Amino acid sequence: MSTWWMWLLILSGPVVFYFYGKKHGISAGADWFAVKGGHVDVYELTKVQIVGTSGGLSWDLELADRKGTELSINLREIQANRDLWDLVYNGIAHSVNRGAKTNPKALDKLKLR
Repeated sequence: MSTWWMWLLILSGPVVFYFYGKKHGISAGADWFAVKGGHVDVYELTKVQIVGTSGGLSWDLELADRKGTELSINLREIQANRDLWDLVYNGIAHSVNRGAKTNPKALDKLKLR
């Protein structure tokens, strides 16, 4: 029983990673995309922009839908999950084709032209 501290150290790892994983809170469905701040309807977007430095390490994707909900997320974070990115990208492409406002950087980096 003199090694109780070792068990405490071993069991603390999963607890730390559990809460670290809940930090981002990114999810998507067939027609919506959500982060902890709210959700947007990806097939009803009115604004799709990429802002940030030209180096590409800190590009943020900014989305706004018809209801006025706006979200901003790091582009690398959302593209890290391929299935989630596919759902969101399809909605972005649909919205841009229907007239959502974009900037040149979004058109180039997301290949929306």
